[in-house]
Amino acid sequence: MGAWGTGPFENDGAGELLASIRAGGPVFDTLGWAIDDDYLEVDGGQIALALVDLALVCLGTRTPAPALSGLDLAPLVAELSGARLDWILALADRTLSGTEASELYELWEETDTLAEWLRPAEQSVSELKTHRERTWA
Repeated sequence: MGAWGTGPFENDGAGELLASIRAGGPVFDTLGWAIDDDYLEVDGGQIALALVDLALVCLGTRTPAPALSGLDLAPLVAELSGARLDWILALADRTLSGTEASELYELWEETDTLAEWLRPAEQSVSELKTHRERTWA
């Protein structure tokens, strides 16, 4: 494994997502390789959590992280909708639901920093859910 950190942009999956955004073009259409219907592989989970924070930035409720410096989020903003937010939230919920559905959760559970990774991720998901309910209902 290359990059591995507790933040939403401190891992390989998020790095690939950000590279895709930098390359331009549609964002969501390029993510199929990372998302599995039954078990969310590590990259899919990392991408899901990065998308949560990216959505919060795009919606103006979160200050951009340093990893987003110079990144043109206009293509992502153009693709956001209530349905996309629901999809992002469903992936994030799967990522954080436990070892049965998420390889990323399984890997963090094997460390002594599960709570350090889990708490901020859960807070971001909760924040996006709240914003989704208020704004896109």
